[in-house]
This record gives sequence, structure tokens and C-alpha cells, in this order.
Amino acid sequence: MASDDSEKTAWWKFKYFFKLYWKIIFTITWNLLLSSLFLGNNSLVSKCYYVFNLMAGYWVTQCLPLGMTSLLPLLLFPCLGILSIRDTGACYINDATMILIGGFILATAIEDSNLHMRIALKVIQVFSYNHYSLLSGVILVTYFLSMWITSTAATSMMVPIVLAVLGGLEREGIGRVFINTENLENPNGQPIPTDLTTTYLMGTAYAAMLGGSSTLVGSPSNLAFKGIFEKIFVCGPKIGFWQWMMFAVPFTLVIVVMTVIITFFFMSRQLNQHNSQSSQNTGIIGQNRNAMKKVMGEKYAELGKMTTDELGVAIMFVLFIILLVTREPGFMPGWASILPGEQIPESASILFVSLLMFLIPKDLDFLYVWTNDSNKRPKTSSEGLVTWKSIETRMPWSLLFLLGAGVALIYGAEVSGMSSILEKNFKDSLDGQEPDNILSAMLIFVGIVTNITPDVVTANIMLLYISCMSTSANLNPLYMVPGALMCSYSFVSSFGSPSIAIIRSACHVRVKSVILRGLGPAILIYFLLPIFYTNFGAKYVYLDGTQSVDWSNKTLITENELITNTCDQSIVPP
Repeated sequence: MASDDSEKTAWWKFKYFFKLYWKIIFTITWNLLLSSLFLGNNSLVSKCYYVFNLMAGYWVTQCLPLGMTSLLPLLLFPCLGILSIRDTGACYINDATMILIGGFILATAIEDSNLHMRIALKVIQVFSYNHYSLLSGVILVTYFLSMWITSTAATSMMVPIVLAVLGGLEREGIGRVFINTENLENPNGQPIPTDLTTTYLMGTAYAAMLGGSSTLVGSPSNLAFKGIFEKIFVCGPKIGFWQWMMFAVPFTLVIVVMTVIITFFFMSRQLNQHNSQSSQNTGIIGQNRNAMKKVMGEKYAELGKMTTDELGVAIMFVLFIILLVTREPGFMPGWASILPGEQIPESASILFVSLLMFLIPKDLDFLYVWTNDSNKRPKTSSEGLVTWKSIETRMPWSLLFLLGAGVALIYGAEVSGMSSILEKNFKDSLDGQEPDNILSAMLIFVGIVTNITPDVVTANIMLLYISCMSTSANLNPLYMVPGALMCSYSFVSSFGSPSIAIIRSACHVRVKSVILRGLGPAILIYFLLPIFYTNFGAKYVYLDGTQSVDWSNKTLITENELITNTCDQSIVPP
């Protein structure tokens, strides 16, 4: 062994060293390269370019953990004189990050109570006639769940349910879940999902991405947009839950329907080609309604009766929806107008519900405090519907730092003048271009980037360019809305989509299957999103959503100065 090692060439050892320690090497060399390019000039613009490019390189390569890179503005902006530590730190705590925290607490309560399992199995049970309807049920319930919890959490919840359902059907002689790969070319002996299983899993991932993008709380890139937009356009409209959903929900529903048709195409090939290997693996010709009903009935019966914990979380979930609807209903005064505060944050609803879930007991043991039976009398107080112990170990701190870093970068670019230079450059290149062409080109570019970087990283990097592009071309900065939506749509790669990464990691879905099946939805998005925004969003949801508006002139009005400055922050009555 020693002689073999001694025969290794210096070049081989160098490559081996680089393979092991490339992250450290890139972290140092990238910093040195950018320092030599930008820090020689003492201007704030050059310093901001340095920070922006440094973080972009670290984020894309992930040579440092994403959360650690996201804390760099807290170090570099004060040290380089771009922003004070107070102004930088304020970017990390805003309405968007509070929505993320509240949404995560609600998602944790739903998962811990097993309410998601009951909802999913009940909906799927209604659709359990054949594989076409069953897949529709899976897509529908995943879409709904991912609207209110993150798309990543929804996928993590639904994949075990889908596999359990398919496993039950397999035991009934209806198809197979995995292919036996013991004798195939697979060094790890990992089972490969059948084409039918892959169709179910990909449909689940697509539904999670689309459902998550339809609400603010469902996708981190949506929250990144809200934080960035409201920081740099202080006099612009406040993007709330319903203002976002009025555009995103109709659009995603159209894409969901067309995605179901695409998945049906793949499924029909698997179910109807009698002599193909796929047909032999699935073993399904025609309908198997009775067997499916039996399997779904057994799965749902295993849950037992609805527990007090589930009921309490369900009530809190409904309360959250009611608070959203009645906040500013438009046709009557909402509860936000009754409160004495002038600016009620959009996160108030979710934070209030989160607080209640810590207080409301998860069982009814407290009712027996006054009983004379010592055996029934509780010895300790009941836990709440959610506990801090379950929150602190699962809180996505890295994601919170990512959202704050995006806001800090954009704000630093505004203060330093970096965005003004970008706007000037865009103005020279975009002069005379049609708005529709600008929007389409922008979305294609964002769509490419989001397939190679995480969605919230794409949003943090690209939304700066989109805001500068829109203002320089005399367009409404709400062009950032379709740009933020596009950040969530990584259909052909697991690099930018946590949902696809989950199914690839859990079920070893092949890369070829991900690419071939994802091309259809990806092309649909590229084609329909600009058309949908121009003809529906800009005309009926965000009025004058393609025209320049007064509030797009970024004057860096602070929130304190809003007391003496009047801003029109309305979009359209929800």
C-alpha cells in the first residue's frame, strides 16, 4: 500500500487535495480576487459590489453554509461603512421573517398532531377510483397543504403517505412500488422506483412547488420578495396574503390542471402498453376501485378517532384563515382598522394564532382538576398544541438569515448607489424594448438560474436586477411579482427545488426522469407566466402593473419618516 501511495504523481495529489479542500480554497481565493478588483477604490459603490459578488459566489457554490454566508452583511456593511449595524440588523427582523416564523410554528403543530395525515388520506380516499383519480387526489391535497406550510414541509409529509398508499396497493397485487435492483448495475443495491411510482412522486413535487408559490408563507422566495420590495419601495403597495393570492392562485391552478394532464400522459403509457416493461412492473390494466377503496379505508382507519390535539390545531388553522379574510375584506371595515395601530403588520394573524397554540392545552386533562378521583386528577399541566422544544430544534434558522440577507443586500445597494448604476446600465440597453419582451427575457433568465441555485438565493440575487430593470425601463416595479414566482419553479433540477431533492434523496428517482418529466411544466411556466401577468395580473389585480408609478422613484424614505410623508400603499381592494 505504501509503495502504491509513493507512486502517485504530484498532479494526482494536487487534484486529490483540491477535491477534499476546494471549499476552503474557493472561499479564500474568491475573497482575494474580489478584494483586488473592488476594494482598491474607496467608493461605497465598489464596496457594495464586493459584498454582493462575494456573497453571490459563496451562495452559488455553497462553500460556506448558506446561513453563515447570509450573516456576512452584519460583519461587512458596518466595517466597510455601507450601513450601520443598527440599519443592517433591522433588515433581518421584518414582517416577512415573522410570517416565516409563524408559518413554521403552524406547520409544526399540523405535523406533530398528525392532522396532515388525516386531511391527506381523507381527500385521497375520496379520489381512490383508479390511478388517474388517485393521482389527482394526491396532487390536490399536496397543493392545498403547501399553500399554508412550506413546499418543502408539504413534500416531506406527503412522500411517506404516497409510498404507504402505493405499498398497500402492491400488497393487493396492484402494481409495484420499487424495482428489485439486486442483480442490476447498482453498486449500493438501492431500489429504483417504478415508472408509476415516479409519476406519483413527481406529481407530488410539482404540486408542492405550485401550491407553495401561491401564498406568501408557502415559498421562501415569496417572502424574500415581500421583504425586499417593501424595504426599497417604502411608498409602494404593501403585499399581503390576499394581494399575492389573487394573482398567484388562479395562475397556479391553471398550471396544476395542465400538469395533471402531463402526468396523465406518462401514466397512460405505463398503464396501457401491455408488452412494455413498465406495464409489467405496474401490473395494472383497467380500474381496481374495490381494492383501492379497501387500502385507503384501512389506512384511514389506522388513524383512529380524531384526537383533541388534532381538533385544536384544526380550529387554529381555520381561525388563521378567518383572520386573513377579515383583516381588510374591502366591502366592510376589517379588524385591522379597529385596532389603534396605524400599520398593522401582515404577520399579526399568524403570530396571534401561534401564540394561542402555545397556550391551548393539547388534551382535556385539565377538566379533571376538580374531580375527587385521584387517579383521574392530572399530576402535571397539559402541554400546549405546540411546544417550544419541538420548535427550537427544527426552526429553519438558515432560511431566516437568508431572508434577512436579501433585504440587507438590496438596502445596501440602494444606500451605496450601486442600484443607480445598474439602472443606468439597464436604461441604455433596454431603451426602445417592448415591456412584454423584457418580461419574457427576464423570466427565462431567472428560470435558468433557479434550476442551478436554491430558490431563495435566486430571489436574493435576481430581485435586485429586476427592480433596477423595471425602474430604468419606466415599468412598474411589481414586475418583481412574476420574477419572484419564477424563483420557485425549478422543475428539471434538484439544485433549486427542495421538493425534487427530497424525492430524489428518499426514493432515488433518476435524474433522467426528473429532466424528461419536468420539461413540460417548465415550458408551460415560461410561456404562460408573462402572458398571465400582462393580461390578468397587471390589469385586474395590480392596477397599472406594467406602467411606471410615482412610488417607483426610490427616495429612501425611512419608516420613521413615513409619519410626515403620505404614501398611497393600496393596490386594489381584496
